[in-house]
Amino acid sequence: MSRKRVPGPLAGRDFRLLYTSTVVSGLGDWLDQVALLVLVITVWHGGAGDLALVVAASMLPLLATPFLAVLVDRRQSRRVLILTDLVQAGLTLGLVVAPGVYWAAGLVLVRSALGSVGGLAGQIQLRVSVPPDGVQAATVLLQTAMQSVKILGPALGGLLIALMSPRAVFAANACTFLVGVIAASALRTTSSPSRNTDLHYFRELGEGFQHVFGSRLLRSLLFVMCSLMFVVFLYDSMAALIVPALGMGTSYIGYMVSAVGLGGVVGSLLMGRFAARLRPFLTMAGSVLVIGCIIVVIGFAIVREIRIDSAIWLCVIFLLGIASAGILVTFPSVVHSETPVELTGRVWALMNSAPAVLNVLAPALAAALVVWVGLGSLLLLAGAALLLTALVVAVRLGGVPHTAPPSGADDGAGRTDGPTPEPAPLNSGAPHRETRAPCVKRAGSSTEEITMADKIDKLAEAGFSLTDANDAQQAVLKSLTEDEVNVLLSVKSRVEAAGSDVEGHSVSDPSGGYLW
Repeated sequence: MSRKRVPGPLAGRDFRLLYTSTVVSGLGDWLDQVALLVLVITVWHGGAGDLALVVAASMLPLLATPFLAVLVDRRQSRRVLILTDLVQAGLTLGLVVAPGVYWAAGLVLVRSALGSVGGLAGQIQLRVSVPPDGVQAATVLLQTAMQSVKILGPALGGLLIALMSPRAVFAANACTFLVGVIAASALRTTSSPSRNTDLHYFRELGEGFQHVFGSRLLRSLLFVMCSLMFVVFLYDSMAALIVPALGMGTSYIGYMVSAVGLGGVVGSLLMGRFAARLRPFLTMAGSVLVIGCIIVVIGFAIVREIRIDSAIWLCVIFLLGIASAGILVTFPSVVHSETPVELTGRVWALMNSAPAVLNVLAPALAAALVVWVGLGSLLLLAGAALLLTALVVAVRLGGVPHTAPPSGADDGAGRTDGPTPEPAPLNSGAPHRETRAPCVKRAGSSTEEITMADKIDKLAEAGFSLTDANDAQQAVLKSLTEDEVNVLLSVKSRVEAAGSDVEGHSVSDPSGGYLW
């Protein structure tokens, strides 16, 4: 009975490993970020230019991820995760002995690029570790965990720096990458390499772009996220000015970060409970509407020099964190629902890198606008832009229903023709059985397919030949639930009982036979 209390995706062994690795790595990243800033400022006595250099080094690789994604899709996700975590562990140890800010920036640049590659492999691994209808639940769990880490990480990083040197914190973060290596090595499933490895690199790269811009939903989502992230970074980059402008001390900057993180945890939990009943773009529009209203209120308070108790502002920021979960959960859910497994790396990279370009430009524009119109007016403009975005999304895309991720076949929903689809993963996370997707290799095995569960044996014993069926038919049979299998066997037995032995089978042409 206690098993039923475990969230569906966490009941699957591979997702538990991926989840553990992601959480530990996320915690290490926050420790590392705090330690790096302290090292630049207090040890190397760097200024604003040095800080900007380190931040730019961590952001620039995001722009290259669409071009690296082709290489990720060509490899097994498990191998990519192991390799990137191993190299990142070594680079992080390099920060322990880095002599200055330029060395550190170079190490951060390469490590960030590998982190982006590992992130793409993690998204692919997610798709083969849970069934299509479990992707949203898995996304909610990961988002909840990362928001929790956002609260714990900075506080723990500050504590460790107080007890140890910043360089010792880098050594601790290197250990978190080794945890990722161990977890990835224990994975039983992994993605199959792209079947189009014989194609030219740029043709494979183009498949990702064609898929995104050939899908109305992905095009719309990309436009919405670019607009949204640009506006968010306009005011988010000015957080250090907003807090004192509201009459709070600088220490409240950290409190604000924690309030947003705590709100994100609560919002992710709410999304996990109700997301399946909500329309994704309508949910996103509602979230943007709430965030826009909050930013307008903050901007109005700054313009009018209204002073409110700091505890109230923390509650307002907590509400902002709750609202943000509607975007942070909806975005990956829609991307996965519109993307076949074999294109996950390329599509995910493009959908994330395009907003990143605008994130780099937004702070510079924000600084100019603050000088030109003032901080409060900047927030009012940003809030108005968010409200307009919410209205457009609700009107143009609010009626789009939630859909499960595809197995890769063209369903006529605007996807471009691509490689032959891989069947959908079957690991349902049920405690009494463990099934796996066809064409998904067992780690360390030389065989192409993983042995299926008892339900597949039942089909074979009843005369359903999986070897004679085509790929699409195999995918259908292997995705049947236990109840569907029993119904199919019952119908087949009744058909055979009504006639001769050959009337229930088609030996010569299984693709056109009646119940094979």
